[in-house]
Amino acid sequence: MKASHMRKGMTLLVAAMLTVSLASCASSEKGNAGGNGKGDSSGLTLGMVGSTTDKIDPYSQTGSGSQQAVFTNVYEGLTARNKDGEVEYVLAEKIEPNATNDEWIITLRDNVKLHNGEQFTSEDAVESLKQMIDPEYAWAFNTQLSFLQADGLEIIDDLTFKMVLDEPFGPLPDVLAMDRLVMRSIKGDATVDKPAGTGPYKIDTFTAGQEAKLVKNEDYWGEPATLDSVTISFLSDQTAVTNAVRGGQIDVAHGIPFAEVPALEGTPGLDMLVSDTAAYPVVPMRMDMAPFDDERVREAMRLAIDRQRIVDNAYGGYASVANDYIGQNTACPAPDVPQREQDLGKAKKLVEEAGATGASVELVTDAAFPGMAEMAQLIAQDAEKIGITVQVKKLDVGTFLDRWLEWPFFIGHTSSPYIITAKGHFLPGGSENGSHMDDAEYNEIAEKLYATSDPEEQCTYITQMQTIEHERGGYLIPIYGQSITVHSERVKGLTADLYGRAAYQFAGVTVE
Repeated sequence: MKASHMRKGMTLLVAAMLTVSLASCASSEKGNAGGNGKGDSSGLTLGMVGSTTDKIDPYSQTGSGSQQAVFTNVYEGLTARNKDGEVEYVLAEKIEPNATNDEWIITLRDNVKLHNGEQFTSEDAVESLKQMIDPEYAWAFNTQLSFLQADGLEIIDDLTFKMVLDEPFGPLPDVLAMDRLVMRSIKGDATVDKPAGTGPYKIDTFTAGQEAKLVKNEDYWGEPATLDSVTISFLSDQTAVTNAVRGGQIDVAHGIPFAEVPALEGTPGLDMLVSDTAAYPVVPMRMDMAPFDDERVREAMRLAIDRQRIVDNAYGGYASVANDYIGQNTACPAPDVPQREQDLGKAKKLVEEAGATGASVELVTDAAFPGMAEMAQLIAQDAEKIGITVQVKKLDVGTFLDRWLEWPFFIGHTSSPYIITAKGHFLPGGSENGSHMDDAEYNEIAEKLYATSDPEEQCTYITQMQTIEHERGGYLIPIYGQSITVHSERVKGLTADLYGRAAYQFAGVTVE
């Protein structure tokens, strides 16, 4: 679902905590929290929208924000992106390529214990990677790790293994920082359904769609968790999350509707953290299905929408206007393309030329993140003005994800760096390729991007790829949202995060 240029400027408004999820992985400054919503200084309760299809297996076929909140605390990757978007080494100590970037030696951190007391070794890392690339098993990883085959993984010793790639791949540490490319073990008493992680928290109990209870990992290799426990309460919708934080049933709220923010700002006992984020909604239009198989209709939809109205009304001003390419999470220069503005006359003419006047499509959303449902209605209203009927269909998270990538027109979410997003969102077979894009020129440039490890060359290719997205891609990207985390004033130490994980990253967090 999930996947832009890296903006490091984060704006702290009041005091403490961020939203969303889709996200990325835990950073090496580990240590998270746990809870009860009643002021117990040893624990913390997080409330967020959940799904009954969630699993504790990080390689399951579905992905949701609620799963990610658990994974971030329980599992770790070889690398991860910190709150500013920089790649940090976590379970890997070194990742070294040969001269052609098609063989890599990974050296693991020593003395890392799994949650079942076993040592984390190369055997666990290799087994994890094999599961990630198993086409019958893994979800998002087949395309992200398309350059790797099982027979290209070779254990050298307990702390060292080799990856022999099918093709040169320069940004390997970046891709390994993807939020669900985490390590786990099924040795000892661990199983596929109940794997052992290495993170600062262990799973005590888990019931999909209801609650996850996490307890402090006393054998954690990094900075110890500052809280003894975390309870994640999975609620039915954003309204329930809002009511729970207002009523004191939870300590931290992930996913507050923007319309509720002004009232919550004045609520005694509550604080909030507002920050810029690279996590925001995207609206794929399937390029292989009518009416969006016609480039003129896709352009018409982009010209029909009033982006500022979406910023003001759907996001309450907590957003900025975007321009139909994945942005916000790369340090590379933005493409030199004109900002699209609403032009109903031109949009209507394009629809007429395409013979699409009177077309009717469903816009599907699970409204899992703030602003999504409101944005869908505004898009539908603007589309009506150019002769296209858009019917908004809101589904529960599980039903929406069950047909992931089948919907002809839907609202998804991205929260990954461009170098990861492009591979999943815009290349053939990509796990996030909701528009079913297959553009020969884009594919050719992407091949060059992934073959090099030179940052300047990477930026040249990224800018070219973003330009193609803007000109003829299948995504409508109206806004770049900010993220808001509302929390009890007793919760101290929450920090802004570029990938929307502040609500469930608890390093240094305490409850007074």
